[in-house]
Amino acid sequence: MIFALTANKNFALLLFLAGMLFCSHSYGQCPGPDPCPPGSFDPEYEQIDPSSIAGAVFCSGQTRTFTIGVGPGTTDEAESGDEEYITLFIDFDCDGIFEYSVSDSCIYQRPNGCSVDLSVTAPTVTVPTTFNARAMLRYFDPITDPCGEIFDGDIEDFTITVNVPPDPVLTSSDADNTICDGDSVTFTASGGDEYEFFVNGTSVQPLSTANTYTTSGLLDGDSVTVTALYTSNGCDTESTPIAMTVLDPVFTTQPVDRTSFAGDNVVFSVTTSEVVTYQWQVSRDGGTTFTDIFDSTEYSGTGTANLTVNSVDVDKDNYRYRALMTSCAFDTSAAAILTVRPRTVVTNRRVTYRVIKN
Repeated sequence: MIFALTANKNFALLLFLAGMLFCSHSYGQCPGPDPCPPGSFDPEYEQIDPSSIAGAVFCSGQTRTFTIGVGPGTTDEAESGDEEYITLFIDFDCDGIFEYSVSDSCIYQRPNGCSVDLSVTAPTVTVPTTFNARAMLRYFDPITDPCGEIFDGDIEDFTITVNVPPDPVLTSSDADNTICDGDSVTFTASGGDEYEFFVNGTSVQPLSTANTYTTSGLLDGDSVTVTALYTSNGCDTESTPIAMTVLDPVFTTQPVDRTSFAGDNVVFSVTTSEVVTYQWQVSRDGGTTFTDIFDSTEYSGTGTANLTVNSVDVDKDNYRYRALMTSCAFDTSAAAILTVRPRTVVTNRRVTYRVIKN
């Protein structure tokens, strides 16, 4: 008997804790207790359009515009130019108290009335959840008390549903999101029913069931996103952007001609707009043909932006050097000429003679 009682208490405790956990994470007890009854009102001048609040749906954690219509009252006495205020109250914590409110106004125009756009931020939910709401309409000034009287105006109690939006994932066919200018790349989305693709915030493929987008027109730094939609509940979410690096390297600095004495080191340099691979070449026939050179006692830096010709001798006089750039495509720099002057001299008293090597 004692064992049964203890077991029942433990079971009850588990149920209580499970209920608290469910409520805190998914609003399981919503919409909650009934809120205060509405105060008195008289809708003879103007009234809320009930069709504008029927089936109100929002998306978890998102801010949306909720439009509530104001139409003619029972006696249709509202005048054009009247300022109509609507305050929307919502019980988002499901305790029977309207703690959330937002208000705005519109200018009434006969015979159709006007509409008020309210910016509503929904709470975060893990399952579709219903909440109690109250819309209050009054001529001339806004309402601050959800339980008060408003006399000339209207009050409508209704419920709103907050749905769970998709969680889209966007990937590209290029593993590191780095491509060459003009290359084709395909973006693939998942996590929704329909998708709309954007480049830098501009739609490039309209909403459809197609979950891929292929382009060859991206520029460096372009940002690609996709908005995924759940057709069942109308919620959509934008993906994390993919920032693309588009390479189109060019030589920004060309090698220049150098004049040096025999035995000196000479450096030829280039710069490019992108990080590329270099290969230096030499021409020994005045620029007709070029051959690759590699690091040795004669040369260093043959695979970098700076080539050093070590201890030049007069045999290299009139040699030409250029850099071959490899990245998205091959490109060659201008050829720079090396001029070598002999350094050997013989001095006899005050007369200096230069010895020219044959």
